[in-house]
Amino acid sequence: MELSVQEQIFDRLRKANKILIALPENLTADAVASGLALKLFLQKMQKDVDLASSGRQDENLRFLPASDSVKTDIIAGKSLVVSLNISQKKLEELSYQTVEDKVNIYLKSKGEAFTPTDVSFSTEKFPVDVIVTLDASSLESLGKLFHDHADLFYETPKINIDHKAGNDLYGAINLVDVTATSVAEILAGLLERFEQNLLDEDIATALLTGIITKTNSFQHTHTTPEAFMKASRLVGFGGRQQEIVKNIYRSKSLPLLKLWGRVLARLKTNEELSLVYSQISRIDFEKSESSEQEVILALKELLENIGGYKLAVILFEQTDGGVAGLLAAHLSLPLEKISENLKLPAQPILELPQYKIFSFTLSETNLAQAEQHLLDSLNPQQGTL
Repeated sequence: MELSVQEQIFDRLRKANKILIALPENLTADAVASGLALKLFLQKMQKDVDLASSGRQDENLRFLPASDSVKTDIIAGKSLVVSLNISQKKLEELSYQTVEDKVNIYLKSKGEAFTPTDVSFSTEKFPVDVIVTLDASSLESLGKLFHDHADLFYETPKINIDHKAGNDLYGAINLVDVTATSVAEILAGLLERFEQNLLDEDIATALLTGIITKTNSFQHTHTTPEAFMKASRLVGFGGRQQEIVKNIYRSKSLPLLKLWGRVLARLKTNEELSLVYSQISRIDFEKSESSEQEVILALKELLENIGGYKLAVILFEQTDGGVAGLLAAHLSLPLEKISENLKLPAQPILELPQYKIFSFTLSETNLAQAEQHLLDSLNPQQGTL
Protein backbone atom coordinates (compact mmCIF):
# COMPACT_ATOMS: atom_id res chain seq x y z
CA MET A 1 0.00 0.00 0.00
CA GLU A 2 1.40 3.38 -1.02
CA LEU A 3 2.24 5.77 1.82
CA SER A 4 0.47 9.12 2.05
CA VAL A 5 2.54 12.29 1.67
CA GLN A 6 2.49 12.80 5.44
CA GLU A 7 3.62 9.21 6.01
CA GLN A 8 6.40 9.62 3.43
CA ILE A 9 7.66 12.69 5.27
CA PHE A 10 7.94 10.97 8.62
CA ASP A 11 9.38 7.83 7.08
CA ARG A 12 12.16 9.97 5.57
CA LEU A 13 12.72 11.95 8.78
CA ARG A 14 12.85 8.85 10.97
CA LYS A 15 15.56 7.35 8.74
CA ALA A 16 17.64 10.54 8.58
CA ASN A 17 20.36 11.43 11.06
CA LYS A 18 21.46 14.86 9.85
CA ILE A 19 18.64 17.25 8.82
CA LEU A 20 18.80 20.79 7.45
CA ILE A 21 15.75 23.06 7.78
CA ALA A 22 15.99 25.86 5.20
CA LEU A 23 13.88 29.04 5.37
CA PRO A 24 13.38 31.70 2.68
CA GLU A 25 15.55 34.79 2.58
CA ASN A 26 12.47 36.99 2.89
CA LEU A 27 11.69 35.73 6.37
CA THR A 28 8.16 35.78 7.71
CA ALA A 29 7.23 35.22 11.33
CA ASP A 30 5.41 32.08 10.17
CA ALA A 31 8.60 30.70 8.60
CA VAL A 32 10.78 31.43 11.64
CA ALA A 33 8.28 30.10 14.17
CA SER A 34 7.61 26.97 12.10
CA GLY A 35 11.32 26.35 11.63
CA LEU A 36 12.00 26.62 15.35
CA ALA A 37 9.09 24.32 16.16
CA LEU A 38 10.28 21.66 13.72
CA LYS A 39 13.87 21.93 14.95
CA LEU A 40 12.82 21.43 18.58
CA PHE A 41 10.56 18.54 17.57
CA LEU A 42 13.25 16.73 15.57
CA GLN A 43 15.80 17.22 18.34
CA LYS A 44 13.42 15.36 20.64
CA MET A 45 13.61 12.54 18.08
CA GLN A 46 17.40 12.56 18.68
CA LYS A 47 18.17 14.08 15.28
CA ASP A 48 21.09 16.36 14.44
CA VAL A 49 19.35 19.47 13.10
CA ASP A 50 20.50 22.77 11.58
CA LEU A 51 18.09 25.65 10.94
CA ALA A 52 19.26 28.28 8.47
CA SER A 53 18.17 31.35 6.50
CA SER A 54 20.19 34.08 4.83
CA GLY A 55 17.50 36.56 5.90
CA ARG A 56 17.21 38.38 9.21
CA GLN A 57 14.49 37.58 11.70
CA ASP A 58 12.47 40.29 13.42
CA GLU A 59 13.58 41.24 16.89
CA ASN A 60 10.08 40.70 18.27
CA LEU A 61 10.52 36.96 17.64
CA ARG A 62 13.47 36.70 20.00
CA PHE A 63 11.16 35.52 22.77
CA LEU A 64 10.67 32.20 20.98
CA PRO A 65 12.58 29.22 22.37
CA ALA A 66 15.88 28.58 20.54
CA SER A 67 15.43 31.74 18.40
CA ASP A 68 19.19 32.31 18.54
CA SER A 69 19.78 28.96 16.82
CA VAL A 70 18.82 30.23 13.35
CA LYS A 71 22.05 30.30 11.33
CA THR A 72 22.64 32.75 8.51
CA ASP A 73 24.78 30.24 6.63
CA ILE A 74 25.69 26.58 6.75
CA ILE A 75 29.22 25.26 7.08
CA ALA A 76 29.40 23.03 4.07
CA GLY A 77 32.22 20.53 3.78
CA LYS A 78 35.39 22.48 3.11
CA SER A 79 37.97 19.73 3.53
CA LEU A 80 40.05 18.69 0.54
CA VAL A 81 39.67 14.95 -0.02
CA VAL A 82 42.64 13.08 -1.49
CA SER A 83 41.43 9.80 -3.03
CA LEU A 84 43.72 6.94 -3.94
CA ASN A 85 42.70 4.26 -6.43
CA ILE A 86 43.62 0.90 -4.84
CA SER A 87 41.73 -1.35 -7.25
CA GLN A 88 44.98 -2.50 -8.90
CA LYS A 89 47.64 -1.56 -6.35
CA LYS A 90 47.39 -2.11 -2.61
CA LEU A 91 48.31 0.50 -0.03
CA GLU A 92 50.93 -0.67 2.44
CA GLU A 93 51.81 2.51 4.28
CA LEU A 94 50.58 6.12 4.53
CA SER A 95 52.62 8.84 6.23
CA TYR A 96 53.22 12.56 6.04
CA GLN A 97 55.95 15.04 6.87
CA THR A 98 55.83 18.80 7.38
CA VAL A 99 58.65 20.58 5.59
CA GLU A 100 58.72 24.36 6.08
CA ASP A 101 55.41 25.57 4.55
CA LYS A 102 54.50 22.26 2.93
CA VAL A 103 53.02 18.93 4.00
CA ASN A 104 54.30 15.96 2.04
CA ILE A 105 52.06 12.88 1.99
CA TYR A 106 53.74 9.53 1.29
CA LEU A 107 51.81 6.63 -0.19
CA LYS A 108 53.68 3.35 -0.30
CA SER A 109 52.27 0.39 -2.23
CA LYS A 110 52.88 -3.32 -1.68
CA GLY A 111 54.14 -3.79 -5.22
CA GLU A 112 54.18 -1.46 -8.19
CA ALA A 113 54.59 2.16 -7.10
CA PHE A 114 51.67 4.57 -7.16
CA THR A 115 51.64 7.24 -9.88
CA PRO A 116 49.91 10.66 -10.05
CA THR A 117 47.12 9.10 -12.13
CA ASP A 118 46.17 6.94 -9.13
CA VAL A 119 45.38 10.06 -7.07
CA SER A 120 42.36 12.35 -7.41
CA PHE A 121 41.10 15.34 -5.47
CA SER A 122 37.64 16.55 -4.42
CA THR A 123 35.93 18.73 -1.84
CA GLU A 124 34.06 17.11 1.03
CA LYS A 125 30.30 17.43 0.68
CA PHE A 126 28.05 18.71 3.43
CA PRO A 127 26.89 15.60 5.30
CA VAL A 128 23.11 16.02 5.36
CA ASP A 129 20.57 13.27 4.76
CA VAL A 130 17.52 15.40 3.98
CA ILE A 131 16.59 19.07 3.60
CA VAL A 132 13.22 20.39 4.81
CA THR A 133 12.18 23.71 3.28
CA LEU A 134 9.43 25.72 4.93
CA ASP A 135 7.44 28.59 3.38
CA ALA A 136 9.74 28.58 0.32
CA SER A 137 7.83 28.60 -2.96
CA SER A 138 11.02 27.89 -4.92
CA LEU A 139 14.69 27.14 -4.30
CA GLU A 140 15.43 30.65 -5.56
CA SER A 141 13.39 32.08 -2.69
CA LEU A 142 16.04 30.72 -0.31
CA GLY A 143 18.32 33.44 -1.68
CA LYS A 144 21.99 33.44 -0.76
CA LEU A 145 21.65 30.18 1.18
CA PHE A 146 20.72 28.39 -2.05
CA HIS A 147 23.09 30.24 -4.36
CA ASP A 148 26.10 29.60 -2.13
CA HIS A 149 25.30 25.89 -1.75
CA ALA A 150 23.45 25.02 -4.97
CA ASP A 151 25.11 21.58 -5.25
CA LEU A 152 23.91 20.66 -1.78
CA PHE A 153 20.31 21.60 -2.58
CA TYR A 154 20.31 19.86 -5.95
CA GLU A 155 21.92 16.63 -4.70
CA THR A 156 20.10 16.19 -1.37
CA PRO A 157 16.51 14.86 -1.08
CA LYS A 158 14.15 17.68 -0.17
CA ILE A 159 10.87 17.82 1.74
CA ASN A 160 8.96 20.91 0.63
CA ILE A 161 6.25 22.19 3.02
CA ASP A 162 4.31 25.29 2.00
CA HIS A 163 0.82 26.77 1.69
CA LYS A 164 1.23 29.00 -1.38
CA ALA A 165 -0.47 28.12 -4.67
CA GLY A 166 2.56 29.25 -6.70
CA ASN A 167 4.91 26.66 -5.17
CA ASP A 168 7.27 25.06 -7.72
CA LEU A 169 6.88 21.56 -6.21
CA TYR A 170 10.66 21.09 -6.31
CA GLY A 171 10.89 18.54 -3.50
CA ALA A 172 11.19 14.78 -3.60
CA ILE A 173 8.20 15.02 -1.26
CA ASN A 174 5.85 18.02 -1.53
CA LEU A 175 3.31 18.90 1.13
CA VAL A 176 1.65 22.03 -0.26
CA ASP A 177 -1.76 22.75 1.24
CA VAL A 178 -3.24 25.90 -0.31
CA THR A 179 -6.25 25.69 2.00
CA ALA A 180 -4.05 26.23 5.07
CA THR A 181 -3.53 29.77 6.35
CA SER A 182 0.09 29.15 7.32
CA VAL A 183 2.96 26.69 7.33
CA ALA A 184 2.57 26.49 11.10
CA GLU A 185 -0.97 25.21 10.65
CA ILE A 186 0.28 22.46 8.32
CA LEU A 187 3.08 21.49 10.70
CA ALA A 188 0.76 21.46 13.70
CA GLY A 189 -1.41 18.82 12.06
CA LEU A 190 1.59 16.86 10.79
CA LEU A 191 3.44 16.70 14.12
CA GLU A 192 0.34 15.96 16.17
CA ARG A 193 -0.68 13.15 13.84
CA PHE A 194 2.57 11.21 14.04
CA GLU A 195 4.35 12.03 17.32
CA GLN A 196 1.83 13.80 19.55
CA ASN A 197 3.71 12.77 22.68
CA LEU A 198 6.67 14.93 21.62
CA LEU A 199 4.64 18.15 21.48
CA ASP A 200 5.49 20.37 24.44
CA GLU A 201 4.87 23.97 25.54
CA ASP A 202 7.78 25.43 23.58
CA ILE A 203 6.89 23.67 20.32
CA ALA A 204 3.20 24.58 20.75
CA THR A 205 4.12 28.22 21.45
CA ALA A 206 6.24 28.42 18.30
CA LEU A 207 3.51 26.90 16.11
CA LEU A 208 0.85 29.11 17.69
CA THR A 209 3.03 32.13 16.92
CA GLY A 210 3.11 31.19 13.26
CA ILE A 211 -0.68 30.87 13.08
CA ILE A 212 -1.36 34.07 15.03
CA THR A 213 1.03 36.22 13.00
CA LYS A 214 -0.12 34.84 9.65
CA THR A 215 -3.81 35.40 10.45
CA ASN A 216 -3.12 38.75 12.15
CA SER A 217 -4.45 37.35 15.40
CA PHE A 218 -7.34 35.63 13.56
CA GLN A 219 -8.57 38.90 12.01
CA HIS A 220 -7.56 38.02 8.45
CA THR A 221 -10.52 37.41 6.15
CA HIS A 222 -8.91 34.15 4.99
CA THR A 223 -8.75 32.71 8.51
CA THR A 224 -10.43 29.30 8.42
CA PRO A 225 -12.21 27.26 11.09
CA GLU A 226 -9.35 24.78 10.78
CA ALA A 227 -6.86 27.48 11.82
CA PHE A 228 -8.98 28.20 14.92
CA MET A 229 -9.13 24.50 15.77
CA LYS A 230 -5.37 24.02 15.35
CA ALA A 231 -4.70 27.08 17.51
CA SER A 232 -7.08 25.80 20.19
CA ARG A 233 -5.31 22.44 20.30
CA LEU A 234 -1.92 24.14 20.54
CA VAL A 235 -3.12 26.14 23.53
CA GLY A 236 -4.16 22.80 25.00
CA PHE A 237 -0.60 21.56 24.52
CA GLY A 238 0.67 24.54 26.52
CA GLY A 239 1.04 27.20 23.83
CA ARG A 240 1.59 30.53 25.61
CA GLN A 241 -0.88 32.79 23.79
CA GLN A 242 -0.54 35.79 26.09
CA GLU A 243 3.24 35.74 25.77
CA ILE A 244 2.88 35.75 21.98
CA VAL A 245 0.43 38.66 21.95
CA LYS A 246 2.62 40.65 24.33
CA ASN A 247 5.76 40.24 22.23
CA ILE A 248 4.22 40.48 18.77
CA TYR A 249 1.62 43.19 19.18
CA ARG A 250 2.36 45.14 22.36
CA SER A 251 6.10 45.65 22.12
CA LYS A 252 8.03 47.63 19.54
CA SER A 253 11.79 47.83 19.44
CA LEU A 254 13.54 51.18 19.81
CA PRO A 255 15.09 50.92 16.30
CA LEU A 256 11.61 50.39 14.83
CA LEU A 257 10.21 53.39 16.70
CA LYS A 258 13.09 55.54 15.41
CA LEU A 259 12.59 54.29 11.87
CA TRP A 260 8.84 54.89 12.11
CA GLY A 261 9.53 58.50 13.05
CA ARG A 262 11.67 58.96 9.93
CA VAL A 263 8.98 57.37 7.77
CA LEU A 264 6.43 59.85 9.16
CA ALA A 265 8.78 62.77 8.56
CA ARG A 266 8.93 61.97 4.83
CA LEU A 267 5.31 60.97 4.41
CA LYS A 268 3.59 62.09 1.18
CA THR A 269 0.14 61.51 -0.27
CA ASN A 270 -1.41 61.53 -3.71
CA GLU A 271 -5.17 61.75 -3.45
CA GLU A 272 -5.71 61.09 -7.14
CA LEU A 273 -3.93 57.76 -6.81
CA SER A 274 -5.32 57.06 -3.31
CA LEU A 275 -1.67 56.66 -2.37
CA VAL A 276 0.31 57.29 0.79
CA TYR A 277 4.05 56.74 0.59
CA SER A 278 7.41 57.45 2.16
CA GLN A 279 11.08 56.64 1.68
CA ILE A 280 14.04 55.48 3.77
CA SER A 281 17.69 56.22 2.98
CA ARG A 282 20.75 54.32 4.13
CA ILE A 283 21.41 57.21 6.53
CA ASP A 284 17.96 56.65 8.03
CA PHE A 285 18.81 53.01 8.67
CA GLU A 286 22.13 53.99 10.26
CA LYS A 287 20.71 56.76 12.43
CA SER A 288 17.82 54.62 13.67
CA GLU A 289 20.08 51.55 14.11
CA SER A 290 17.51 49.57 12.14
CA SER A 291 17.69 47.36 9.06
CA GLU A 292 15.72 46.51 5.94
CA GLN A 293 13.89 43.84 7.94
CA GLU A 294 12.09 46.58 9.91
CA VAL A 295 10.61 48.17 6.77
CA ILE A 296 7.67 45.78 6.65
CA LEU A 297 6.93 46.55 10.31
CA ALA A 298 7.00 50.26 9.51
CA LEU A 299 4.60 49.68 6.61
CA LYS A 300 2.22 47.79 8.91
CA GLU A 301 2.34 50.73 11.34
CA LEU A 302 1.49 53.02 8.44
CA LEU A 303 -1.53 50.92 7.49
CA GLU A 304 -2.76 50.74 11.07
CA ASN A 305 -2.46 54.49 11.72
CA ILE A 306 -3.35 56.13 8.41
CA GLY A 307 -6.56 54.92 6.80
CA GLY A 308 -8.51 55.77 3.68
CA TYR A 309 -5.86 54.93 1.08
CA LYS A 310 -5.89 52.01 -1.34
CA LEU A 311 -2.13 51.99 -1.79
CA ALA A 312 0.72 52.42 0.69
CA VAL A 313 4.36 52.24 -0.37
CA ILE A 314 7.73 52.59 1.34
CA LEU A 315 10.78 52.93 -0.91
CA PHE A 316 14.17 52.24 0.64
CA GLU A 317 17.83 52.15 -0.31
CA GLN A 318 19.41 48.71 -0.14
CA THR A 319 22.86 47.88 1.14
CA ASP A 320 24.00 47.01 -2.40
CA GLY A 321 23.13 50.50 -3.63
CA GLY A 322 19.83 49.67 -5.34
CA VAL A 323 16.33 50.79 -4.45
CA ALA A 324 13.56 48.42 -3.38
CA GLY A 325 10.07 48.90 -2.09
CA LEU A 326 7.16 47.38 -0.22
CA LEU A 327 3.68 48.00 -1.59
CA ALA A 328 0.42 47.38 0.26
CA ALA A 329 -2.58 47.14 -2.06
CA HIS A 330 -6.16 47.14 -0.82
CA LEU A 331 -8.03 43.93 -1.59
CA SER A 332 -10.58 45.88 -3.66
CA LEU A 333 -7.89 47.16 -6.02
CA PRO A 334 -7.23 45.42 -9.38
CA LEU A 335 -3.59 44.37 -9.38
CA GLU A 336 -2.97 43.45 -13.03
CA LYS A 337 -1.55 46.79 -14.20
CA ILE A 338 0.26 47.48 -10.94
CA SER A 339 1.92 44.08 -11.12
CA GLU A 340 2.87 44.62 -14.74
CA ASN A 341 4.30 48.13 -14.29
CA LEU A 342 6.23 47.41 -11.09
CA LYS A 343 6.98 43.75 -11.90
CA LEU A 344 5.45 42.55 -8.64
CA PRO A 345 5.88 38.86 -7.74
CA ALA A 346 2.91 36.55 -8.18
CA GLN A 347 2.54 36.00 -4.44
CA PRO A 348 2.42 38.64 -1.68
CA ILE A 349 4.92 38.36 1.16
CA LEU A 350 2.16 39.08 3.67
CA GLU A 351 -1.62 39.18 3.66
CA LEU A 352 -3.50 41.39 6.10
CA PRO A 353 -7.27 41.64 6.62
CA GLN A 354 -7.61 44.48 4.08
CA TYR A 355 -4.28 44.54 2.23
CA LYS A 356 -1.78 42.39 0.39
CA ILE A 357 1.87 43.39 0.74
CA PHE A 358 4.31 42.86 -2.13
CA SER A 359 8.05 43.44 -2.41
CA PHE A 360 9.67 44.85 -5.55
CA THR A 361 12.95 46.29 -6.81
CA LEU A 362 13.55 49.22 -9.14
CA SER A 363 16.28 49.87 -11.67
CA GLU A 364 16.93 53.36 -10.32
CA THR A 365 19.85 53.88 -7.94
CA ASN A 366 18.51 56.89 -6.01
CA LEU A 367 15.30 57.56 -4.15
CA ALA A 368 14.25 60.65 -6.15
CA GLN A 369 14.28 58.74 -9.44
CA ALA A 370 12.62 55.75 -7.79
CA GLU A 371 9.82 57.98 -6.49
CA GLN A 372 9.16 59.31 -9.99
CA HIS A 373 9.18 55.77 -11.39
CA LEU A 374 6.63 54.75 -8.76
CA LEU A 375 4.30 57.65 -9.56
CA ASP A 376 4.60 57.09 -13.30
CA SER A 377 3.81 53.40 -12.85
CA LEU A 378 0.68 54.21 -10.84
CA ASN A 379 -0.49 57.03 -13.12
CA PRO A 380 -4.18 56.55 -14.05
CA GLN A 381 -3.30 57.46 -17.63
CA GLN A 382 -1.32 54.23 -17.71
CA GLY A 383 -4.47 52.33 -16.81
CA THR A 384 -3.24 51.23 -13.39
CA LEU A 385 -6.18 52.43 -11.30
